[in-house]
Amino acid sequence: MLKYLNIWCCPVLECIAQHFYECNNLETIHIGYVQNIKSLPRGLDKLSHLQKIEFEACPSLVSFEENVLPTTNLRVLLIAFCKNVRTLLKCINNFTSLRELKVSNCSAGISFPEEGFPTNLTSLQIAKAPRIYTSLVEWGLNRLTSLQELEIRGERCSSVKSFPEEGIGMTLPPSLTSICIRDFENLEFMCSKGFQHLTSLQRLLIDNCPKLTSLPKKDMLLSLEYLCISGCPLLDERCSRGKGREWSKIAHIPYVRLITKVMPRELD
Repeated sequence: MLKYLNIWCCPVLECIAQHFYECNNLETIHIGYVQNIKSLPRGLDKLSHLQKIEFEACPSLVSFEENVLPTTNLRVLLIAFCKNVRTLLKCINNFTSLRELKVSNCSAGISFPEEGFPTNLTSLQIAKAPRIYTSLVEWGLNRLTSLQELEIRGERCSSVKSFPEEGIGMTLPPSLTSICIRDFENLEFMCSKGFQHLTSLQRLLIDNCPKLTSLPKKDMLLSLEYLCISGCPLLDERCSRGKGREWSKIAHIPYVRLITKVMPRELD
């Protein structure tokens, strides 16, 4: 009985099968680096045991009917380096059992529908997807009341000056235990108001935010057990043990890791 289907590095493959009607025990599908596949077999929505789907580097994959995937049992969906998955994301709020969602390196024009994100998510990762990030901010990240892990990579989000977004009063879900923020080139500060009520937050990782100068207020970081700051030279200096302006905010944290990356010198 087939439970795991892994199709990897098949550059000339255009079709997997006509349908999946006889694969009722299938639990996981991973399709990666299959450049010419354009559509998925019929019957995926009938696979009652299917819980995890990964699409990676399938740039020609465009054909998604709104009912092509199982909306009641799918728990993990990962999409990376796929340019044309707009139709799939259009109906993603119907995936009522979805717990883990990762979208990275897809078309810059792809956004989420007005209906928003699946509210039962416990893990969310967004990378190099500026319109999806904007959709998330406008819809309201605080509405993901079960979210525990959040990772956002802010490439192409050059207008973002604060996290969470201060101008719209954006707040983070109190359920969060881990936050990772990377690659926001113009991020200047962490908004304390957005970190209110994060009494379960244990891990905070900040990477490659060269203009970042400040952290949330100390009262917002009391539950932290692990803090890692990397590639943030201005913030790194201010977090120097015993003498930096931000040190008093983090002195209570059991494990603090500051990683100074060598920044390239600008040519005269």
